Amino acid sequence: MPFSDDELTEIAFREQRERDRQYQEWMDQQEADRQARAAEEQARRAAEQPHSGPTW
Repeated sequence: MPFSDDELTEIAFREQRERDRQYQEWMDQQEADRQARAAEEQARRAAEQPHSGPTW
């Protein structure tokens, strides 16, 4: 038996909500990765010892 228009609409909305949720999770992970890289870079720069001047 084919789906009614209301059933098809509900299925489409449910699938869209799932895609939106997955995309938001992906974006959250991307942001967390970016922040982790920024923190690593900041820690690396803080640990660097400045050189004593020109080397020539």
